[in-house]
Amino acid sequence: MKISVAENIRLLRESRGFSQEFVAKKLKVTQQAYSNMEKNPDGMTLSRLKDLSIILDVNLVTLIGEDNIMIQQNYNQKGGQAATQMVFSQSEMEKDLYERIIAGLKEEISYLRNK
Repeated sequence: MKISVAENIRLLRESRGFSQEFVAKKLKVTQQAYSNMEKNPDGMTLSRLKDLSIILDVNLVTLIGEDNIMIQQNYNQKGGQAATQMVFSQSEMEKDLYERIIAGLKEEISYLRNK
């Protein structure tokens, strides 16, 4: 499943425990302006994306969610025909992000069950 750039940025920010206000201050914009950037990152300049990647401590490729690489392998078969196998690789950063989100949700569930 491919997540949107906007969702990826939000997940990265939340995984670091950063509020929109905190990131906005680092970018020297208002919280509302940052919220709009996060909802619609297509309008962000490359410079702004680089600044955001530094604040979130990820590389630019991870920030825009393009570090999942597709590997295509061709295997020769009878008659010179080739079959293609697609393999998708998930970055360690993304796996770590999801593991932290899952752990946080499990804690929240446990807390709510105890209430």
